[in-house]
Amino acid sequence: MELRKSSTEIKNHIHECLQDYNRSFMNDYQDFSFHFEEDGIVIAGVVAESVSDTIEVSYLFVEESHRKKGLGKRLLSVFEENGKNARMKRILLNTYSFQAPEFYKKCGYEQIAEITPCFGHHSQFYFVKNIE
Repeated sequence: MELRKSSTEIKNHIHECLQDYNRSFMNDYQDFSFHFEEDGIVIAGVVAESVSDTIEVSYLFVEESHRKKGLGKRLLSVFEENGKNARMKRILLNTYSFQAPEFYKKCGYEQIAEITPCFGHHSQFYFVKNIE
């Protein structure tokens, strides 16, 4: 047995293993991930999954050159609407002070927790939005 530093491929594998394990307890898993492409290149995307009646956002990212064009808001709208259609009740997500807490507030998300400081002088924020 050896302890090694994990590559991106190994980290993805570990994440998939955890998802598989979790599904054995929460069998109503659904994928709510979407992305935008331009000329075959991913420029924005959201990775989100549901368990039971809650969608949890793992990541939402928009390439810097495409920010302030409404792509993040469109991604949120798409998976919120898909969540409503799938009878989800809420969305959970977190972000950091150097990322997008004000963006999520503008999109109707309610801040439910803050860790200050979290990393150095940066804060981490947790949000929820009811969509039923």
